[in-house]
Amino acid sequence: MFIQDLRPTGPRRRITLGAMSAAVAGIFTLAGCGGGSPSSSEPGSAAAGAGKLDKVTVGVLPITDVAPMYLGERQGFFEDEGIELELQPAQGGAAIVPAVTTGEYQFGYSNAVSLLIAQDESLPIKVISNGSSSTNEPGHDTTEVAAMPDSGISGPADLAGRTVAVNALNNFADITIRNSVEQAGGDPRQVKFVEIPYPNMPAALARGDVDAAWTTEPFRTQILDAGGKIVASPMTDMAENFDSAFYFTSQQTLDRNPELVERFRTALHKSFEYASENEDQVRTIIQDYAKVTPELAEKVEMTAWRPEINLDGLKALGTAAKKYGVLENEPDYNALIVQ
Repeated sequence: MFIQDLRPTGPRRRITLGAMSAAVAGIFTLAGCGGGSPSSSEPGSAAAGAGKLDKVTVGVLPITDVAPMYLGERQGFFEDEGIELELQPAQGGAAIVPAVTTGEYQFGYSNAVSLLIAQDESLPIKVISNGSSSTNEPGHDTTEVAAMPDSGISGPADLAGRTVAVNALNNFADITIRNSVEQAGGDPRQVKFVEIPYPNMPAALARGDVDAAWTTEPFRTQILDAGGKIVASPMTDMAENFDSAFYFTSQQTLDRNPELVERFRTALHKSFEYASENEDQVRTIIQDYAKVTPELAEKVEMTAWRPEINLDGLKALGTAAKKYGVLENEPDYNALIVQ
C-alpha cells in the first residue's frame, strides 16, 4: 500500500502522465506514417463488409455500475448496431485511459477525474456518454466512505487527521472526500490517503489498517454487513444528480469511425434504459462478472443510469480538482465532451 504525502503531489503525477503522453504521441505518429487505408479488421472500416460485426474492445471495471454493458450484450443491443463486444476488466479507470488512447481498446469506462486529468495532460480522449450517476440519497449511494463504529468517525469533518483507503491516489476519491470534509468544517489537508484496491478494503478496514474506506458496490455493502457504517457521501455533497464516471473513446477512433462511435452510443443508451427498468436482471448479472453472491446482490445499492451528462456537476468537480492541486489547468468541457 502507498500512503499519500500531504504536500502537493502534482509534479509526481505529471512525470508519469507526461511519459504516457509522449508514448501516445509516438504511437500516433507511427500510425500516421504508415499511410494506406484501414485494414479489413479495423472496427468500423468500410472493408469490414456488409453483414459482418465490428469487433470492439471496451475497458470496464468489475463493479456494479457497468451492469448495463453486460445486459446490453446479452440482450443483443450491440449486435443490433453491428457491434461484437469484448469487455476487458481493469482495476481502475486510470489504467483504462492509456489503453484507449493507444488504440488497444476502442472505448473505455473511467471515473470523471481520470478523464479530466487525461485532458489536462493533452491526451486525445473524448467523452461520448454518461456512465453512472449518484442516487442523490446520502447514506444510500453506490460509492461512499465507510468506517467501523469504534473509529470515532461520525461525519466528514472527523476524517481530518485520519487514514482513508482509496482505490487510486490523487484522483476521484481524494477530491470528493476533501470537498466533503471542507464543507463540513474540517481541514481537507489533514486527510491521509492510502491506496488499496477495492476488493481489499473490507479486510483492511476490519483489521484496523485504515480508519475509513472510500468504497463502491459490492464492497460497500460487504463493509456494512461486517458492522461498518457510512460516515460520508461525497458524491451527493458535490452536486445533485452527480455523474461519477463516463464512457469515452480516443480522438483517433472518433476521427476514423464517427459512425461506429454513434452506433456504440445508441446501443449503450438502450442498455441504460433496459437496466433501469429491469433491476432484477441487474442483480442477477452482477453475480457473474462482479463475483457477487446472491445474498449480497439482493442488498447492494443500485447506481442511476442517465444518458445525459450533468455539466454543472462536472464543472463543480473540475473546480475542486484544480483547487486541490490535481489539475493544473481549467478543463475545456466543450472539447472534452462529444455532443
